Amino acid sequence: MITPARIGWFILALATLAVAIGVELFHLPEPRDAIVIDRADYQVGSRPAQPVALPHRHMSQAGATHYSVHFDLAAPPAQPLFLYVPSVNRRLSLTFNGEPLFDNSDFALWSGPLVRRPVMINLPAAFLKTGRNDLIIGFATDQVEAPSYLSKLFIGNETALAPNFRLRILLEERLKTMALAAHLLLSLGIVLAYLFRPKDPLFSWLAAAVVAGMAVSIGFFTDLQLGLDNARLYAIALAPAMGFLFIGLAFAILDLPRPRFLCALIIGVPIASALGYATGIIPTRMVLVWIDMPILLAATFVATLIVGWGAVRRASSDARILLAPFFLLLWFMVHDTAVGTGYLEGSLLAGTYSRPIFLAALMAVLMRRLALSLDRLDRANENLNRRLAEQEAELASLHQAERAEAARLVREQERQRLTRDLHDGISGHLVSIIAMTERSGDEHKAVEEAARRALDDLRLVIYSLDLGDRELSLALANFRERLIPQLQRLGVELDWSIADLPEVSGVTPSNALTILRILQEAITNALKHGPARKIVIRGRSADDGQVAITVENDGHAQKAAGNGFGLDNMRHRAAQLNGTISFERLDCGARLTLRVPSRLPNFQDAGAT
Repeated sequence: MITPARIGWFILALATLAVAIGVELFHLPEPRDAIVIDRADYQVGSRPAQPVALPHRHMSQAGATHYSVHFDLAAPPAQPLFLYVPSVNRRLSLTFNGEPLFDNSDFALWSGPLVRRPVMINLPAAFLKTGRNDLIIGFATDQVEAPSYLSKLFIGNETALAPNFRLRILLEERLKTMALAAHLLLSLGIVLAYLFRPKDPLFSWLAAAVVAGMAVSIGFFTDLQLGLDNARLYAIALAPAMGFLFIGLAFAILDLPRPRFLCALIIGVPIASALGYATGIIPTRMVLVWIDMPILLAATFVATLIVGWGAVRRASSDARILLAPFFLLLWFMVHDTAVGTGYLEGSLLAGTYSRPIFLAALMAVLMRRLALSLDRLDRANENLNRRLAEQEAELASLHQAERAEAARLVREQERQRLTRDLHDGISGHLVSIIAMTERSGDEHKAVEEAARRALDDLRLVIYSLDLGDRELSLALANFRERLIPQLQRLGVELDWSIADLPEVSGVTPSNALTILRILQEAITNALKHGPARKIVIRGRSADDGQVAITVENDGHAQKAAGNGFGLDNMRHRAAQLNGTISFERLDCGARLTLRVPSRLPNFQDAGAT
């Protein structure tokens, strides 16, 4: 049955094989319009020269090595000529028609015997001859672990040779240098991560692997200068440790415990190899290569099997990311071993291709783990923040409820006390005064009116003490119930409508009493200065979002009515509520408008009472 998973595995296998085979099959085209030299006389020391075909490889361990070639010119060239060597893995010197021409022994530090590089040399016109021209190419004679290699030679102008030369410089030198630099940067980053997380197995094995890999790379790709001849010896001895580190890395990627003997192999095998060579048990470096390189390949093969098992059987995402890079690394190691020992022709591929792929895959694994860790951290933070917000909200709610309940109890007790004292004390005395003045006739009419006004004002205070938040409409309804009998005794009609009055919050006994006293003052002024026969009271929403209450009467207001002490007193009360008072005279009567915010301020003003 075809499933998306199987299709994915098939595509991955095809892509991996395409990279593995395609890199080997890919060859740069030879320069055109150039003289091709594919034959040479090869001589080692004082031995007789022998004709060889180019490209040529040979294991040279003693004596000077020379390649003698020649080419013919029918006439002096119109443009400067160059000698182009596409691939060479030794420090070389060049003698042209008996004259020393070139020696790169002073700057070939990073082009050791395991690194091939192109060379392009100008042939001076003064040295050129019509007819036969002789070239002698001398190679370094140091003992090395890889055969010398010389490709075909090309003679031509810059236009014909430079494109191929630049492309080879990019592919065979710049890419290796870039890969080595990326390896160094990744090594520094992983070592730094290990220092911060030394108990993390993945960072431990990664740090050891990248540091050892960097040491092996530097040892293999340095030339025989600056006392670095033994660097390759140590690199060869250290190479098996890389394979064992790959095994440990595979276990760490799958979060499996490492075998106990693995660390002993990582330390013991390189030490045994170096001591064997130093004591003569291993006679030559080639023998050392034949011992250590198979160990490296076998260990890398085991690591690849472990990663493959984790990718298939355990469905590990990290193992799936690294499966193809591990396979390509093993493939290119086998290829480079065959090339380095002279059994296969070609360039070394592990440093150029498998290293960037492997480093990119490792970076992908680290970034994936980092993203998962950050995602888990974000979810944990979100969960903690949510729980903290819930706890804070619960505590705030409990605190608010506790404060509200305590305040309510205090207000309730105080209201009951004040209501009882006012009702039983002052209210009773005022009622007695009114009753006595009514029995005495018109003689004490003024006293009766003053007592009634005092009683009305006292009732305003008593009713306001029982109000809660958002109960302004209730306060106005109580005010209306008390107002109607008073106006009826005076023969004044009341038109009352507050249905459109929006809800007002922040109502306290103090600010509710302030509003009621403003309305009471407005009605008193209408009766006093009118005298009004009809009073209209309306509640509505103002255009600016405030609440407006208008008191309109049909009396004949005197000119001074809008500028008296009563209006100033109302404006002062309105300002305490962050409101305003406006007064206007009509053709028949006057209108007073009170504007207050939809949420009244909480204030304590003894003068308001």
